[in-house]
Amino acid sequence: MFPLMRILTALPWRLIGVGAVISMLFVGGCQYGEKRGEQRVTARWDAEKAATAVAVAHQAEHVAAVTAHESTINQEISNDFQKTKAAISTNGRDLLARVPLRVRLNATSRDSAVPSIPESSTGTVTVTANAVPVTEQSTGNAACEKLAVDAAQTTLMLLEFQRWYLLQHQVENVR
Repeated sequence: MFPLMRILTALPWRLIGVGAVISMLFVGGCQYGEKRGEQRVTARWDAEKAATAVAVAHQAEHVAAVTAHESTINQEISNDFQKTKAAISTNGRDLLARVPLRVRLNATSRDSAVPSIPESSTGTVTVTANAVPVTEQSTGNAACEKLAVDAAQTTLMLLEFQRWYLLQHQVENVR
């Protein structure tokens, strides 16, 4: 034990004590700074989450408003289409009256069958090279009235679609 005492008395205890105090202060400062930095990061994180929640709420509100507006547009277009379609079907005779007489010349009834067309005319082959299969619906003679109503309805659908598209395009540009 005697040699150990000489070594211990020879050491600079003041320097060792000052080093220990400095190292404890350093470790304590690091821990304090870490806790304080963590609190700042947590505070920033909470603020960012709150801002994100507000932005999401505004976006959901905007989406709901646009969806409601688009639904209103769709309903208006559909109502206008149904009204015009009903008006066309009630005024079918007026539409038929506009069909030229030459189209209705050989009509079987007064209000409108299309003139009959022969199965095949002389000098032509009855079956073409790339024959198109005939469905059951297209085998009979179509009535002028039905054709006029279908054409009017198709035109109306196209006009309503164009109107719907323009309104939707305007809504998209508002966003």
